[in-house]
Amino acid sequence: MIYIFVSGGSFGIEEMISSSGPGLTLILLMTLPFLWALPMALVSAELGAALPDGGFYHWTRRAIGQFWGFQSAWWWTLATLVDTSLYVVLAASYLQGVLGFDQTVFYVTCWSIIGLFAAINILGLRFVALSSTVFSLLIISPFLILIAVGLANWQFNPFLPIVPPEQNLLGGDGALILGLSVGLWMYSGYESMSTLSGEIENPQNVIPKALMLALPFVALMYLLPTLASLAAFGQWERFGVAGVGGEVSFIDIGRALGGSYLGYALLASALLGNLALYLDYMGSCARPLYALADDGLFPTFLLRVSPRFGTPVAAIVAVAAVNCVLVVGPFQSLVVIDVILMIAAYALILISAVRLRVREPTMARPFRVPLGTGGLALLIVPPLALIGLVIYLAIVDRSMTIGGTSELSVLGISIGWYGAVSIFALASGPLIYCCVSRRKVKAPLQ
Repeated sequence: MIYIFVSGGSFGIEEMISSSGPGLTLILLMTLPFLWALPMALVSAELGAALPDGGFYHWTRRAIGQFWGFQSAWWWTLATLVDTSLYVVLAASYLQGVLGFDQTVFYVTCWSIIGLFAAINILGLRFVALSSTVFSLLIISPFLILIAVGLANWQFNPFLPIVPPEQNLLGGDGALILGLSVGLWMYSGYESMSTLSGEIENPQNVIPKALMLALPFVALMYLLPTLASLAAFGQWERFGVAGVGGEVSFIDIGRALGGSYLGYALLASALLGNLALYLDYMGSCARPLYALADDGLFPTFLLRVSPRFGTPVAAIVAVAAVNCVLVVGPFQSLVVIDVILMIAAYALILISAVRLRVREPTMARPFRVPLGTGGLALLIVPPLALIGLVIYLAIVDRSMTIGGTSELSVLGISIGWYGAVSIFALASGPLIYCCVSRRKVKAPLQ
């Protein structure tokens, strides 16, 4: 399940290659596991072992207060609701491209996927975990073949050029921000398992072990297929997810290097990867909604639990209902703010780890990051710096055009639409909290 949460396949890296350059893509894939993924995994393991019930919402709530706990849960949930809908659309789009059905069948397919996976989540984590295991094997196998075929047919230097000739490393439209945005997204998700820890036997030991095993495996499953494809196929400027108009995805590269069977296997991997991501994130997204309702910050109907399976059935159905609406509407323009909302929540999680070390040094921590409090503070500096850099560049970036204009004036400051939507999305958390916090809520966990 953690492999699905963090990865779900290597699809999406193609966009990094063509927009940021093959060399920079490989450098980011090799460095982000240490600067970004490792700190997040270690912090998630320590906090998940110390506070196994409630997930990251309870971590931030206990460490830095109810207000910031709400923000972490709201920003993360808002981004995940949009993102899970996108996974369904992508899976249905792959099927539509192969079978050629119309939009009516497309939407029926989306709603059928949502209904089926909601039922699986209601049945409990054992069913989700079994499905995720099967999906993982089917996702990984074609990439292992692609790695072998690609490395056996090495022809090109995969690191050249470092960045596209027409781009510079920094700047509003520079290669670095494009690569970082995709890279941080590809290496995110280590905190997600924490929301399900209350339904896992012995989570204090299981989750840290799984996190430490998943981290190097995910990094290799990103790096090696990318390296093999660039070395054997070249033509880095043609890489793209869509695979149309001259673009080539991993599916097309697999077909070119290993024949039609490998191409179809990678197509199945792409389809199953999006379905697996949706399956796991649907369940993960429902748990913060349940926790917020339990604290009196969301409607109490979300507290309904399946008497047979013990799963938060009302919260799962609520997520499914939102997904059913989003797959119909023009929600794609909102996807650009997903990473901003997600990393804002991550910043609060990282800060909470250090804060709890200071406030509650004697707390039982079955898994403890092997660093003192000062060392832990230094460990979270690189990911916090990356978060600040991405948010800053996103806000000042004016290259994205919506509605015929590329800028918007907010409080007299001219910013890009990308930044404006991100600011409004982040501001929705405090506004909603002001409305719901007037109700009686539980005291922070002690």
